[in-house]
Amino acid sequence: MKLLRQIASGVLLSLSMLFLMVAALAPFDESEPPEERRDMLLGGLMLGVPMMLGGGWLLWGLRRDWREEESDRLRSLFFETARAHNGCFSVMQFAMAANISGNMAKQYLDERAKEFEANFEVDEQGGVFYRFPLRQFEPPQDLS
Repeated sequence: MKLLRQIASGVLLSLSMLFLMVAALAPFDESEPPEERRDMLLGGLMLGVPMMLGGGWLLWGLRRDWREEESDRLRSLFFETARAHNGCFSVMQFAMAANISGNMAKQYLDERAKEFEANFEVDEQGGVFYRFPLRQFEPPQDLS
């Protein structure tokens, strides 16, 4: 389905560019009568603009889907990394697990640190480690 949407957006955007170029060049074509040039201009716009909007809408939807997938992937890797390292890991460890840059990993971990109220630890070499609380909560017992 994603491939079909990619192909459709590419075709729509390509065709829209063709029609819009016809519309843009029509007024300058001296070999055609003025009525013909006007018709080419209007026809190019009437076909090109909706195709461009449709192709752009499909492309925007694909980008939105990609962002959601990437967000889900990072969230999953974050929880896996936290579980594997007992809640304490560095930016480098997360960047390697997620295959992203250090800056992106640091930004992501800073956001999760605020969300989950993490602490920071510094080792002897000055490396910063995020410590996310992984307490096991027991259900409240009936007090009656």
